[in-house]
Amino acid sequence: MSDDIARVYEADRRVSQTDADGVVRLSATRIAAIDLDRVLQAFAEEAHDWLGPPDGIDDGALTQYLCDLELKVSPERRSIFRKAAIVSVGRPVRQTDRWLVPIAWRAATLAPLFPVFAGRLTVYPDRLELDGHYAPPFGMVGFILDRALLAIAARRTAFWFLAKIEGVIGEGT
Repeated sequence: MSDDIARVYEADRRVSQTDADGVVRLSATRIAAIDLDRVLQAFAEEAHDWLGPPDGIDDGALTQYLCDLELKVSPERRSIFRKAAIVSVGRPVRQTDRWLVPIAWRAATLAPLFPVFAGRLTVYPDRLELDGHYAPPFGMVGFILDRALLAIAARRTAFWFLAKIEGVIGEGT
């Protein structure tokens, strides 16, 4: 496990304050009508056609998938930046009114140039929440750049990911 991934996992375990140790908190919520009965199937190992082909198990015992993360970059949001990533997903855990799913991602290539994220997806009947931490690239320089620009890209990527999940487990799908 790379040092960046280890730092992010540790920050997420501590649920620390934003910006601890050069790691940034990321939270995103998407209001959506969700079919909770579809969550387990959608995140089962054999049901990840929507995410990408399986690529083994990571050090945290999460199943890895090859996926293209997307970021709409133009003001009209017509231009899309795609980055090959490895998305790691844990087994969903059912609680009374929601599901919790461990989620992490990192770049599949040129990893030192892109952030590493670790957190969890919480699925409610009326919304999706992604909460975790990411390590900007380039250490402290990346942390400073995050304040100026990278945080926008991280949030937009998180919202794209939530929309992708809604497309799989939303009641209208």
